[in-house]
Amino acid sequence: MLLSKGESHIENGGLFLGQCEIHSVSSLVCTQPGPNMTRRGRHELNGCLFFSDPRAAGQAAAVQSCCAEMSVYPQFRRKSKGIAARSAGDWAMNRFLGIFFQTGRNLSKTVAHSSHGGSAEGRLSMNKPLRTKHLSKSARRKLEAEAVSPVVRLKAEAGQAFVEADYKRARDLASQALMFEPDNATLHAEIASSFMQEKKYELALKHLMGALKLEPLNPKWLSAIGTILFLMDRLGDAVGFFETVYQLNPENAMNVSRLVQSQMNLCDWSVYDDQKNKLRILDNDPANGDPFTTLLYVDDGGFQKKRVVSKTKKKATISERKVTRKFDRTPVAGRKIRVGYFSCDFFNHATMFLMARHFELHDRDKFEIFIYDYSEEPDNVMRQRVLRSADCYRQIQGRKDEDVAVLAREDGLDIAIDLKGYTKDARPAIFGFRVAPVQISYLGYPSTTGMPTMDYFLADAITVPKEGRRHFSEKILYMPNCYQVNDNSRQYPETRPTRADMGLPEDAVVFCSFNNHNKVSPVEFDIWMDLLKQVDNSVLWFLAASDIVRANILKEAEARGVFADRIVFAGRCSTPDHVARLSLADIFLDTFACNAHTTASEMLWSGVPVVTKPGEQFAARVAASIVSAVGCPELIAETDEEYHALALRLATQPEELQALREKLKANIATTPLYNTEQYVRDFEALIEKAILRYDNGLKPDHLSLAEGKV
Repeated sequence: MLLSKGESHIENGGLFLGQCEIHSVSSLVCTQPGPNMTRRGRHELNGCLFFSDPRAAGQAAAVQSCCAEMSVYPQFRRKSKGIAARSAGDWAMNRFLGIFFQTGRNLSKTVAHSSHGGSAEGRLSMNKPLRTKHLSKSARRKLEAEAVSPVVRLKAEAGQAFVEADYKRARDLASQALMFEPDNATLHAEIASSFMQEKKYELALKHLMGALKLEPLNPKWLSAIGTILFLMDRLGDAVGFFETVYQLNPENAMNVSRLVQSQMNLCDWSVYDDQKNKLRILDNDPANGDPFTTLLYVDDGGFQKKRVVSKTKKKATISERKVTRKFDRTPVAGRKIRVGYFSCDFFNHATMFLMARHFELHDRDKFEIFIYDYSEEPDNVMRQRVLRSADCYRQIQGRKDEDVAVLAREDGLDIAIDLKGYTKDARPAIFGFRVAPVQISYLGYPSTTGMPTMDYFLADAITVPKEGRRHFSEKILYMPNCYQVNDNSRQYPETRPTRADMGLPEDAVVFCSFNNHNKVSPVEFDIWMDLLKQVDNSVLWFLAASDIVRANILKEAEARGVFADRIVFAGRCSTPDHVARLSLADIFLDTFACNAHTTASEMLWSGVPVVTKPGEQFAARVAASIVSAVGCPELIAETDEEYHALALRLATQPEELQALREKLKANIATTPLYNTEQYVRDFEALIEKAILRYDNGLKPDHLSLAEGKV
């Protein structure tokens, strides 16, 4: 590649120049040195070979410009003054370049420090610092006080504004800097980042395309464009960008995570073709990527723990420095226990459909309930139901994590309960600042948080057996029955659709998969297609809203010898309408790596048997706990073969299937799964045990309501 005017090449701390004017040290871009370069001796430093061209046009202006920028740093000042004065000569240019070579890395590091927020491209690493002993203290102070060049100042201020979440100011400053450096792709990317923070995705995409135009094969810009398209729900387009980055930079764990997530959301099962390699990449860089994605991708509790522990380690170190471990409080004996619930799901969300009755049944003589809500949802019926059950409601949307922690401490919480984990819009960093003496992860996220400040995880003996504890950084609070709460005040729908309304054959055996489609893998799907081929007049009722997902599922079915008319798709609808249609199914077929959660209890409540196979990680054992709590452990299969055989038997033995449905209907009212009153009493006793342990000066430990060692 020829080196054109205005370009240069940086490699291992050395600078290669062609016919160019240097306008700003921070605007150098990497290319290959061109043929117009004149070798002026062999300069070696740290193994690098350097060139210069004293005939380059405008060399005096080049030296003046660079020296002006470098002169703000004491170690460059004395030499640069002399060089600027004699810059017209060949000796001056070569002498300048010699100084620049030795200080290039140091300058880049210094500029990086001045910008606070950093940049999207990263910085050159710093070599050992230059000596400044030849300058007096007063001279150094004077030089350090002098103003930097406009471009460096604008970049630094933009970075600081971004850190302070003043995105409009950051954008304005970066735009001003772009006027000086119109070919700086990094500035385009930084402007895009500010738009992304404000969820202005179209504008962010525009500026990232500007960066990509300047650097067409830069994996950072390609991956960032893919991310924006993902956030805009343009998954098909996003996959193309992520796959390109996977070819250019295959070890990029963040990109791999996003590629996996996008393909699973599309039921594009080519994601499993090189699963081992993708898992290796994610394992090598566990701090990057979305933890929830890998829960769906692989059933491996140890793998999940390693990823989240690494992900939270750096943030935990930062927040730990600001944590005041002492709480201004008295022990809970003789007073109400203050419990705070943190979430952004206080609306018509699956978590609230499970928990609404839970809030209403809290013992208000023993507990004082605080709600910390950071959702952007408008007011709604479910939120009002929760509010009526709380003593104090705090709207914390827009507040910084540290400020929320301060607020919760001022409220005097004894126990803080996180209902989100790493699900959408979660804010786990709040708990890094230690908002309460006891902190508990509960219900929303089916795995460990990996946070050293999260004391407990609420589970049961099926979801976390003793051998599964090693996969959690938290200690386990063991509920005596299922960990999942349910609302027994829920009413059965007054009107229900017919099979004809849903496009289902009236006399067919209806297998049902109403899990989110991204939980489905080829392993389960192989079994489901075999069942369709073995059970005459049967269909699979599959929940999928988008055309591309439906097309992919039909393609996979046809590849297994099953015609498209054996798949009946269900779309998204309101929760009441969704619940009303559930009883039309005959048998619910569970997914493996991540089971049905809310869906499983809803299916059982509707009288539909749930066939499940427990795996290793918590998410893969949830449905086994749920069917056990409703008194139907016979629905649990231990192997793929048992899963297939159980579903086949129920489908071909209508008397057994009917007896099981009647058993479920009777058990809803008599078993623990929907005994919300008993659940809340057990829950309260368990968290009270945790705070009493703290008040007694004891560290967190595995706890249950039974006597003795857990």
